[in-house]
Amino acid sequence: MRNMQIVLESAEDTFQLPHYPIECYRCDTRKYGEPTLLHWHFCCEMVFMHHGEQQVTIGETSFTLGPGDMVYIHPRQVHEFVSRSDFCDFTLLKFNTSLLFSREEYEPELQYMRPLLEESGYRCLVFSHVLKKAAPLLEALLREEKQRAFGFETRMRNLICMLAARLVDESSLAVPSTKRQKEFDRLLQYLSANFQEDDLMEKALEICNLSYSNFAAKFKQTFGTTFTAYLNHVRIANARRLLLNSSDSIASIAEACGYHDAGYFSRIFHKIAGISPTEFRTEHYGV
Repeated sequence: MRNMQIVLESAEDTFQLPHYPIECYRCDTRKYGEPTLLHWHFCCEMVFMHHGEQQVTIGETSFTLGPGDMVYIHPRQVHEFVSRSDFCDFTLLKFNTSLLFSREEYEPELQYMRPLLEESGYRCLVFSHVLKKAAPLLEALLREEKQRAFGFETRMRNLICMLAARLVDESSLAVPSTKRQKEFDRLLQYLSANFQEDDLMEKALEICNLSYSNFAAKFKQTFGTTFTAYLNHVRIANARRLLLNSSDSIASIAEACGYHDAGYFSRIFHKIAGISPTEFRTEHYGV
C-alpha cells in the first residue's frame, strides 16, 4: 500500500534562489507511473508541459496535463504529480505571491491579481495550449536564473508579473469593478490596515451597507470563502511576518493580530499554516 504521508516542502529541499522566494527550472522524468510525494508549500506553483503527460491530483480532484498545457496551483494546496508517459518534459516555476504586488498593496493590483491569490477560493487554475504564448517569458526566466547577473532577481520578478498577468487575461477571471466589488475592495483595504480590531464584522456590514445574511452570501460568492476565514488568513499572514521579524512572544503576537486567546490563535495558525507558531519560527530561524 502506498504511503499517504503528506509533507511540507521546505526551501532547503528545492532549488529556490538564495534569500529570494523564486524557484524556476526545466526538468524531465523518464519512468511511467512515477509519483511525487503528496506535499504542499506556502508558495504558488506553475507547471508548464513541453512533452508527455502528467496526472495532477489536488485534494480530491485529478486531471491530466498534456503538451502545451499548464496548471497554476494556489498556495497551501496538497498535491502530487504522476507521470503518465515514459518521457515527460516540463518547466516548473514557484514563487511567493507577494512578488505580484508593489511594496504597498494597491487596490487595482489586488483586484486584477485576485484569481491567483489564496483568498480567491480557487485551488488551482488549468490552462490548455498556453505554452506557446508563455514560452518567451519562460525562456527569459530560465536564462536569468542560469546566468544570475547582477539584478537578476528584480528582472525575474518583473517577468513573473508579466506571466501572471498573461494568465489572468487568459483565464477571463479578471473583471471590471462593479459598485458591489468596489465596496468589497474598500472593505479589504480596511481589513488590511485594521485586521487587529475587534467587531470587524459590524464594520464590514457598515462599509458594504448590507444585512448580515446578504453580506455573508455575497462575500462567499465573490471570494469563495467566508468573511471569518478570510480575516483569519489576513491575521495569520501578519502573524507570520511578526514571527519572522520580531522576538515578541507568541501571546504578544496573537494580541497584535487580534487574537486575545493565545491558545485559540495557535489553533487557527496551525489550521492555516500546517504547523504551530513556535514550529514556524523554529523552522525558519532554528530558535
